[in-house]
Amino acid sequence: MTVKTNKPHAPAALATLVALAGFAAILGAEPNVAEASEPFPTRAERILSPGRSVATEDGAEALVLNPANLAYMPGYELRWTGVRCPDTRRVACGHAVDLAAPLLWGFASGLRVDYVMPPGGLEGAGFPYNGIDYTWLTWGVGYRFSDRFALGATLQWSFSSNPYTDNLFGITAGASYRPDPHVAISLVAQDFNGPSLQKLPPEGSPVLGRTYVGAVAIRPTGTRVLQVDLEGKYYDIIDQWRPRGVLGFDVPGVGRIRGDIEVANLGSDARRGIQATAGAEIYFNAFSAGGGAIFGSALGKNTSVGEYATASISGYFSPGVPSGDRAVSIRLESTPGTRSHVRLLRRLWKLAEDKHTTSVTMVIRSEVATSYAHAEEIADAFRVLRASGKKVVCSFEDAGAKSLYACASANKIVINPAGGIRFAGIKTTHMYLAGMLSKIGVKAEFVRIGAHKSAPEQFMNEHASPTAKADQEDLLRQHEAVYARNMALYRHIPEDKWPSIIAKGPFVASEARDANLVDGYAFDDELERVTQDVVGRKVPYGKLSEPTRAPEYFGSRSKIGLLYIDGDIIDGRSRNVPILDMKLVGSYTIADEIKQLRDDGDIKAVVLRIESPGGSSMASDVMWRELKKLGEKKPLIVSMGSVAASGGYYVAAPAQTIFALPLTITGSIGIFYGKADISGLLDKIGVNIEVRKTAPRADAESLYRGFTEDERAELRHKVHQFYDVFLDRVSQGRHMSKEAVDAVGQGRVWAGQQALEHHLVDRMGGLREALAAAREAAHLPADAPIVERPAIQQSLFEYALGLVGMKANAGMAIEGLPVQVKEVLRGIAPLAMYGEGEALARMEWVPLEDTLGSDDETYEE
Repeated sequence: MTVKTNKPHAPAALATLVALAGFAAILGAEPNVAEASEPFPTRAERILSPGRSVATEDGAEALVLNPANLAYMPGYELRWTGVRCPDTRRVACGHAVDLAAPLLWGFASGLRVDYVMPPGGLEGAGFPYNGIDYTWLTWGVGYRFSDRFALGATLQWSFSSNPYTDNLFGITAGASYRPDPHVAISLVAQDFNGPSLQKLPPEGSPVLGRTYVGAVAIRPTGTRVLQVDLEGKYYDIIDQWRPRGVLGFDVPGVGRIRGDIEVANLGSDARRGIQATAGAEIYFNAFSAGGGAIFGSALGKNTSVGEYATASISGYFSPGVPSGDRAVSIRLESTPGTRSHVRLLRRLWKLAEDKHTTSVTMVIRSEVATSYAHAEEIADAFRVLRASGKKVVCSFEDAGAKSLYACASANKIVINPAGGIRFAGIKTTHMYLAGMLSKIGVKAEFVRIGAHKSAPEQFMNEHASPTAKADQEDLLRQHEAVYARNMALYRHIPEDKWPSIIAKGPFVASEARDANLVDGYAFDDELERVTQDVVGRKVPYGKLSEPTRAPEYFGSRSKIGLLYIDGDIIDGRSRNVPILDMKLVGSYTIADEIKQLRDDGDIKAVVLRIESPGGSSMASDVMWRELKKLGEKKPLIVSMGSVAASGGYYVAAPAQTIFALPLTITGSIGIFYGKADISGLLDKIGVNIEVRKTAPRADAESLYRGFTEDERAELRHKVHQFYDVFLDRVSQGRHMSKEAVDAVGQGRVWAGQQALEHHLVDRMGGLREALAAAREAAHLPADAPIVERPAIQQSLFEYALGLVGMKANAGMAIEGLPVQVKEVLRGIAPLAMYGEGEALARMEWVPLEDTLGSDDETYEE
């Protein structure tokens, strides 16, 4: 570290030396250059950070306290701090401006300017003040390795007209370790690249010297409500330790009280110096302002020192002055897929807990859910809002059955006068492809267990078998009964009148109102008025806005893992089929995720969210094994969504508790095995296949011929073995005999409420209830963080599109094709999706009749 060596004129230099020496103390009497060493040595310091700690300051002032903590910033912050000290000789007075922000991949950075204005007026010492203001420029970067550990560093340059404070250069590095929400530990080496070469009289203290700080912070409650910090600062050049204590606590509805005390020369009564600050900061949303006093004693003298003020604007909210009541609007323009459905649920739950939210208006411009099970979870979220004293309003234009089901639980439903309800009863569609396959020369050959295992019929039959037809009609009756009960409970339409009402559908707006399906009419521009009428008073109305909030906790907290099995189950790694917008869940991918959740000490319980009709039997068993091992180590709770059947039920078996919704499609315990014989197709196009083999069954799984009777008999034997394994897995998990499982198995599909009666699930409920059960089993608080796995990987291309407000559409290749065409393609896909000779635990392929959900963010905030 260097300073300029050109010598100033003698009077100015002498005045500067005396001024710098005098400014060292916190306060004192008339400057006296002959006086013994000051308790606070002369240094070219940055502006004070009153009441802030090296261990826990996560705002922009971490640039001068501990750059490692930059990495913990929840959002950007621009802060000004001004320190006025007219009756002290301390150097660190003036103004500082900080700007810092989190970046990508755990990095954060910031820039700070300190304009230091040491107090003048040394006439008592016989020297005129010659002006020695100087400026520090600090640039820093931090990196967060985890919630527990971060590193950071800063570079600092000084600029001044005075040679002693010009052209200084310092390097600072810091580390923070936060083992749990109660404790934080930090180490900082300030200006560790060495002292300045120039020393100042009378004691020879350097302008800049190495300083080392160790700090520990304690939060007795585990939150930011109360915090005590203890610091020890060691000055290498003068071989002096200084202890410092910092206290901070939140004042509800106001902001935060801060204070600190620092002692120099603790063991010397003659030379002891004390510096302290006390102040408050008021927070209002993203803005803050505050100030306080700086005071202390040095060399046996006591007096008030000065004042400080601070203000900031940030990209996050800190606890403080409460904002006023608000009415929230959420606009839904496309149907949520699996994860965006969960995001919507979690936001509705959070709004239920927000005491300043008076109402939620759902502006529904697409089906609210892809299934009746998902619609039930949305309805449940509306009921939670209402139980918390909020009002819920639904707005329709052209609504479908699932939106009507969910919004029956709202306080009020309004519809565009030109709109309607596209609902005239519940239907299911079943696709049979044997006729088409026959025309192109393809024959599907499958061996199955039980007449209820209807999945192969889609490829083998032109129509449903009597058993399959009866099962389908029974499932339809279950849906109809639950729907009618829902409308009776929440729209007060008697169940016995529901069939005659719905037979008149679909409904235009006036007919929907006459049938009590909606309450009134409203255009988009009238929704604010409608909401205020429901609330009963005027409240600010606007789109959902969820600002980032200052973390209440530091360190790593105990968490719940939320693991998704979403899509067809396959062997190997998960992947997507963009042309069909299909998700394939790979056994290796999910097994790896399960192992990580099992070994992660912060994950105390796991909720397995299943949205899968099944698939590969082998892949299901690989995941079952890892889930069983996880369940032996920590609570494993299953939440069944729209469908958790066949292989989707297989993987649920090890759970401690299984939750299903009344209309979850589950069960389908069974196995089938087969292939597509394309020899006829090849013959039609003139392709001849010749096979050479060393044993009769060497090509049994070939697509170029059918099975022989001997091979079919052997396949039946093998399928029974696979089925026996399936029964064994379920009997272990459900504590039932294999005979009891077989009695409700045989490929039979059940609605969730039926599955409860047959002991295939434990409780009725959605994701909310499953998460509550996981928290209870793991003794976690209601606000325990949720970690979703597998993490969604965003490509650089998708990230680049996101920067300009665009989204990549996985299904763009067939965007615009009719839904029916997409479903035919999806129906054929399984023939090519699974490998030769693969045993399948999958339910029937049922088309999604209305819309295809997307895991993009599907609602406007």
